[in-house]
Amino acid sequence: MSIRKLLIWITPLVLGALVGLYEILHGLFYVLYGTPDQKRDYPLEIVLGLLIMAVCLGGHWLISRISHSNTRTIWIIESILVALVIYGLYRS
Repeated sequence: MSIRKLLIWITPLVLGALVGLYEILHGLFYVLYGTPDQKRDYPLEIVLGLLIMAVCLGGHWLISRISHSNTRTIWIIESILVALVIYGLYRS
């Protein structure tokens, strides 16, 4: 596998999708093995993890198609988007 193909698949939005996967697995663990209060509260984490994962992977796919799989363009656009989201979270 070439470096270019690896860099297309490891981008900021794909890493964001991994955060969504972590949330899904974390919520699923507490739904299965948690206390009754945790079993009530953690399904929301599963739903939010699914939403984060879907938005990140959909955004990555869309940016990849728009930029014709140009690695540098994908990285620049996704880095700017992730930076704006992080900036917005810290400002709120």
